[in-house]
Amino acid sequence: MINIFGNSPELQLEKDASSKYLPIVIAAMVFLAALALMGLFSLHSAVQNWSTAVSGNLTVEIAYEEGQDLDKKMNKASQILRNFPGIEEVNPLSIDDAAKLLEPYLGRADIIKQLPLPRLIEVTISEGSSVDLLAAAKKLSTEVPGAILNTHRPWLDKMIVLARSVQFLAGAIMLLVSIVTVIIIVFAARTGMVMHHAIIEVLHLIGARDSYIAQQFQNYFARLCLIGAFPGLICAIFTMEFLSFLAGRLEAGLISAPSMIVEGWIALAMVPILVALLTTITVRWIVMGSLKRMM
Repeated sequence: MINIFGNSPELQLEKDASSKYLPIVIAAMVFLAALALMGLFSLHSAVQNWSTAVSGNLTVEIAYEEGQDLDKKMNKASQILRNFPGIEEVNPLSIDDAAKLLEPYLGRADIIKQLPLPRLIEVTISEGSSVDLLAAAKKLSTEVPGAILNTHRPWLDKMIVLARSVQFLAGAIMLLVSIVTVIIIVFAARTGMVMHHAIIEVLHLIGARDSYIAQQFQNYFARLCLIGAFPGLICAIFTMEFLSFLAGRLEAGLISAPSMIVEGWIALAMVPILVALLTTITVRWIVMGSLKRMM
């Protein structure tokens, strides 16, 4: 088993000044990768929540008309919906309820109530049941002029496209960060090989195997990457929690605080391990290739 916490007694890599800033660079890379990873899983969770919320809820809008009895129209529309198969709950919103919903966006509720607002009815579909939305919309528009059944599906489809695009961007950022990290580790390993070239030749002369020399390099660089990975991961978690706190204070119904699912936390916990593993494989590949060319 490879012990990444073991020292390099012959090469004394711990005294290398060329790689002492590597943990800082790795911390920055892990910070960016962890933020992208948390954003990816948070958006995945948000899309699922949106789909669940929207798929089981409908809204009926009754347009404002001067001189029309909107309360009567609401009662008639509510009765039609309650008698429709598959509908679990029908909740007509009063003008006060509608004003409270718009208050965060338009200002004082008492002023909003003076505007020509449409009347709204919240409709909840029974779980596991299917509703003929076309038939419901046609019946409402026929018997209640000005009534429109809104399924929220167009809005949800646009939000899902946006979320998927951001998820793709987050994945691209993670891939780019991984490539840059590998390049940095390759340059650091090659620099270490050049600086310790004379000692490596001596070790070869006294019978040291290539695998023994490579193990000293991979242990040292994996340890440096772990030292940088944990602070970078912790900073990313604190940053995400702070953004979640700010989103929660907006008190806006359309914006919910980002949340991580269990799989996301497991993936985050694996980041330092994956960084150490990637570093070990990369350094061993570089060092073993360089040692073969030195023979």
